[in-house]
Amino acid sequence: MKGEDRRAAIVRTAIRLFAEKGFRGATTRALAAALGVTEPVLYQHFATKRALYAAIIETKAGEASHDLSELRALAGSGDDAAFLRALVGTILERYESDEELTRLLLHSCLERHELSELFFERLVEDFYQLVAGYIRRRTRAGAFRKVNADIAARALIGMAAYQGLMAMLFPGKIARPKRRRVTEQVALIFLNGIVSQD
Repeated sequence: MKGEDRRAAIVRTAIRLFAEKGFRGATTRALAAALGVTEPVLYQHFATKRALYAAIIETKAGEASHDLSELRALAGSGDDAAFLRALVGTILERYESDEELTRLLLHSCLERHELSELFFERLVEDFYQLVAGYIRRRTRAGAFRKVNADIAARALIGMAAYQGLMAMLFPGKIARPKRRRVTEQVALIFLNGIVSQD
């Protein structure tokens, strides 16, 4: 196997292993065994377990960057409903298609691993800033009520993330509504508020 292919295979297998066992629970011995190689082969590609973990974060950040570029484009359109639906859809799609990312993030934060900061910088901060910035701009334009944009961004992201997280943590216990219905409802609730104007 070529060096680049071997490196990519190591990262893919490590993602699965770290998502299952966390940084502390996943050993280089187990990773080498899963790959059918020796530990020295791993160290030829990644000098330390920390370097491998950083490569995993960078890989996941690269996968998520496509979603962010699409949202940035919509953020400039001024179409609030379209932006919010896309935002919620992106969050739900990530939960549905990439449970490993959520598991990696949870393990990293719960273990208080030093690289949880890198996780935040590469996978959370830009996303959060995009949403808070959008709310801030639309509030200044008079389209949204005067709200704290940071709190509103966390609330909005939280509404969507909760739907995905509960379905992931309790499969079969909580009915998973269709993604389109969730995106429409969350956008509607956020845009109109929960209190009836009648």
